Amino acid sequence: SSHFGSTPAQVLPLRFPVTRRVLARRPPHERVKAGSMSSMDMAAGPTGLKGKLSSLEDFISMQNEELKAQRQEIESLRGDKSNIEQHYQGQLMELKKTMVTDVQRMQDEVKKHFAQQKQENSRIQNQVTTIKGEKTSLQQQILGLQRRIQDLEEH
Repeated sequence: SSHFGSTPAQVLPLRFPVTRRVLARRPPHERVKAGSMSSMDMAAGPTGLKGKLSSLEDFISMQNEELKAQRQEIESLRGDKSNIEQHYQGQLMELKKTMVTDVQRMQDEVKKHFAQQKQENSRIQNQVTTIKGEKTSLQQQILGLQRRIQDLEEH
């Protein structure tokens, strides 16, 4: 992390070697003007203007390298995020397909059980109707027998 008020050597460990050739390849518009160094602590760095400028160029180069590395890391993380999203999207689709199949199977089973229950209800209703008919017949036979008993008792 960068700390304003520090010299470039104190800000970041030198992870990427910076040579004079790297700095010399920079176009003039990318080079920092000496007046812009006022935000840094001038007393802690080199005493000459060229030394301070060189130190600042080294610092800028290191910052650019760090920025490049961070951008690469961001792209890598974006790729990882995309891969993870695709993985979970695939799992979600597979789960959805499995659940749809399971729900369809359960609906078919429920329909089958309802049809069986309807048949069973109809069979039992027919038995109830038959038994009611038999009950009526038995009640009529009982009444007939009771009349005969009553007739026999009166005569």
